[in-house]
Amino acid sequence: MSVLNDHQPLTFDLFIERSKSFSSILVKHLKSHAITWALLVSLYGVVHANYRLAINQTPSLPYTLFLICLNDTVETGGFIAFKWHNGDPYPEGYTFTKRLVAGPGDVVTKKGRDFVVGERTLVGKDVGLSLKKLFPNDELQEGKNTLQLNKYFVAGDHEYSLDSRYNLLGLVDKKDVIGRAYPIF
Repeated sequence: MSVLNDHQPLTFDLFIERSKSFSSILVKHLKSHAITWALLVSLYGVVHANYRLAINQTPSLPYTLFLICLNDTVETGGFIAFKWHNGDPYPEGYTFTKRLVAGPGDVVTKKGRDFVVGERTLVGKDVGLSLKKLFPNDELQEGKNTLQLNKYFVAGDHEYSLDSRYNLLGLVDKKDVIGRAYPIF
């Protein structure tokens, strides 16, 4: 049984009595600071409707924290935030942040396990950091591929990044895009 400062055991009746006195203090506080609280709640609503924070938990990108501008247009070379949609090993809806390497109408060349986008060659690995076998993206055919409308090829900067090179993620659909991500640090 818990004991209070005055060595009186905390009973249910004492708890209710002290809760009532706290309630009156809380009500008094809310009345005197109602405008401040209303402004804070409104500010939170506006910020939450337009922005999110994302934490990068892997070495796929050199940044750890991103500010996501919801529904903001993403440009090639920038960072894109999207929802995971392929089941295990991540929960459905998990937020991923990667670099947008190619968008609709851009050409991606598949050479075996490797992909070439512009001047950049993304080398496909046989086995990932988890020591599980990785399979190349089968949405793209061997040779040159022009990305369809509403499809994005994303990649991390780290050679072992889980990205569009692999079947596990594949191409990202526009419907899964959350918005544009800006690195904070």
